[in-house]
Amino acid sequence: MPVYPALEVVSHAPADRLNEDAWLALGAGPLGETIVAAAIDGATTRLTPPALQDYLDRQPQPLTPAAFAARFVRDSLARQIGAGCPPDLRTLMLEANDDLGRALIDLFGALTLDALRLPTDSHLRLPRDPRLVRLGLPAAVMTLIEVDPRALTLRFAHAGDTALLVAYADGRFTVPTRQRAALDGDLLRLAQRLRADAPAQPFREAARHLEVQRKNLLNALAHNYVDEHGLPQPARGIGVLNGLPELRYFVQTGEVSLEGALFVCVMTDGLLWPARAEEVFAEDPARASELRRERFAFMAGQIARKGLSGYLADLRAAEAADPDHERYPRLKTHDDATGVLLRFG
Repeated sequence: MPVYPALEVVSHAPADRLNEDAWLALGAGPLGETIVAAAIDGATTRLTPPALQDYLDRQPQPLTPAAFAARFVRDSLARQIGAGCPPDLRTLMLEANDDLGRALIDLFGALTLDALRLPTDSHLRLPRDPRLVRLGLPAAVMTLIEVDPRALTLRFAHAGDTALLVAYADGRFTVPTRQRAALDGDLLRLAQRLRADAPAQPFREAARHLEVQRKNLLNALAHNYVDEHGLPQPARGIGVLNGLPELRYFVQTGEVSLEGALFVCVMTDGLLWPARAEEVFAEDPARASELRRERFAFMAGQIARKGLSGYLADLRAAEAADPDHERYPRLKTHDDATGVLLRFG
């Protein structure tokens, strides 16, 4: 007799900001015997095309490009699953990306730099490169799972820096999703170098330096990255749902056994416990990996004991206690935090 898990969801944004995350939890399969869940994180659009801004301004509720992308992807997934589409997760993700692409082509006419008519920025002069279309496309990242309580298996499809955490009753845990932390890590290390001339400057202020802003702007080139010849390079980029067909080269899939599992959690990066300075600036990759594993072990233990709501309260308190971002170097004091927890224990 299968044991169906209990569900807990958190999705929280700072009071002064629109939540740019989304989530999904639905029954799937012919008899609703499996559970499909997702954590979806809207990615900040570097430069908003005028046509997109005009469209968003006409909506009945305020939307940012990131919130639009996350909600569009969620709704596409829900439509597909509700229509009885076989829950092949990679196919669901790619079809949601195609849906977004078609909507953006209707809006812009084409997914090209010329069609988007990106606003210029006198402080951040950009080279003329067709790949820079990525700076203006609304985008989202996602971890999508299907849990089969009868077979005690979990399948996943993943693109971006969201995460899947599976914890077991015997104390083991696994994070099978790859996270592209290098881009944010490069920004944080750049901010650390820039404040060498002003060591009294809080890290939070150093992270606002124009050079950091420019690097962050150009990091959007990594979205479904292609080289100068238009060839996808998954090792150098990050998968995002932004309507571009190259996403298919960046989707990670896998399967995890749930035998003895305590819980399964998909989450946006804002729900991850932040890395301490020792981990962020570690020069030895092995040491950084060890500290990262300790951090996820701590997360698994806290979620097991307190659930997502209790864990989120502790996370917000830790972030608030570090307003200058010194203990936990990061770009935002608080990020949107969303998680879907399926608890078996």
